[in-house]
Formats: sequence, structure tokens, C-alpha cells
Amino acid sequence: MCGRYAYFYKLNQVLQLIAGGWTTEEAFDAIFNVAPTMRAPVILLGKNGEPGLTKLTWGLVPSWTEDTSIGAKMFNARSETIREKPAYKEPFEKRRCVVPISGFYEWETLRELKRKKPWYVSPSDESIMLLAGVWERWGTGEDRLDTYTVVTTQARGRMAEIHERSPVMLRGTDWSTWLTGTQEEAIGLCEPREPDWLSFRPVSTRVGNVKYNDPSLLERVENEPGEQLGLF
Repeated sequence: MCGRYAYFYKLNQVLQLIAGGWTTEEAFDAIFNVAPTMRAPVILLGKNGEPGLTKLTWGLVPSWTEDTSIGAKMFNARSETIREKPAYKEPFEKRRCVVPISGFYEWETLRELKRKKPWYVSPSDESIMLLAGVWERWGTGEDRLDTYTVVTTQARGRMAEIHERSPVMLRGTDWSTWLTGTQEEAIGLCEPREPDWLSFRPVSTRVGNVKYNDPSLLERVENEPGEQLGLF
């Protein structure tokens, strides 16, 4: 699953990626530890069908729910069941979005040490990574809340060694197909793939605490201070 990520690109870099388009933002500050319930940049289609960039809240809140706090738990949607689950079915049909990030964090379970090791996963060429998502609108007027979730699939290759799930990563012009294609075309982009274009870096467990938000979270940390790895 994808429960933390980072973005530190510039607004114009994303707009260039989608060949212009509209935006509701003048700029945005880098965040090195994005967590569910935070607002973050998302690419979606405007009323005229043109892609643009805005900010939504991470963690999908179904339009029919009475409890908006449910969004904190709905930050991922499995691609295998996205067309069946009531919360995701209509958003997948009508409100797909793309989540531009710099990289995401994933935790590897080290059973022999009875702990989890965080990794930072990002494109080897340091380009912007685009994740498949869907979004939803809850409420109206001042009570309106626009939220999104990241779509996941079965992990493959090196990614599978860390976690069984992986966010659906869109390459090349896949982002446009995800936004405007048919349901079959979109679901086809969710097929598990070998991520041979990614780099994997062990990082500090500090990323598990949202109070930490600085570039040092991206630094390589093989072993935490005072950590005993054992011999066998």
C-alpha cells in the first residue's frame, strides 16, 4: 500500500508535464512527508475536459457517508475491486485523477528483527512520478470536501520484496489515458508491472511520524542509531 509520499517539484514542472492546462494554485511548498488527511496536488479534468492541477485532501470520503473521518482510512483503493466497491465504483467511472509525486515510502517487514524498515522509492532519473487515483466530492457550499485515493496493484520485482502491494504508476502518456480512456483502458493500466526504472533507498523510521517534514527524510539510513541487527 502507499501511506506516505513526498513531493518537491515546482508548479510549472507539473504544468509542463500536462502541456499547460489550468491550475488553482499560484505555487506550493514542498512536503517530504505527505500523510492521509493532508492536502496535496492532484491532476484532474476540468469542466471543459482539459487537465489541470489543484489540491485535494488525501483519503477518499464517499459522497453518501455521514462520517467524513472515514477518509483517514481510505487512502488506497485496490484496482482488483475498484469497479465493485460502492465507495470507488462511481469515482472510477467518472472522476479519475493523477497524483504527481517525487517518490513514496514503503515499509518492509523484517520478521527476524520484529520491526519494519522504511524505503524511499522514486524514479531513477528523478522525474515526476505519476500515480493513478480517483476523487470524490462530499457536501456542498462551505461544507464541501474534495478528496482522493491512490489506486494500488500487486507488486512485482524489487517492489514485491518490500511489500506485496504497489501504487499504480503511470508512464509516458498513460496519465492521459487514465484520465480520459474507457474503463477497460484504465483498468488495463493497473496490470502489475516490473518497476525496473525505480531506485530504492533505505531511510529513517522518522518518516512514520508526521511531525517530521524535511529533506533529511530522503537520506540513506542503513541502520538506525543503537540498532542491533544480530548475526543470524
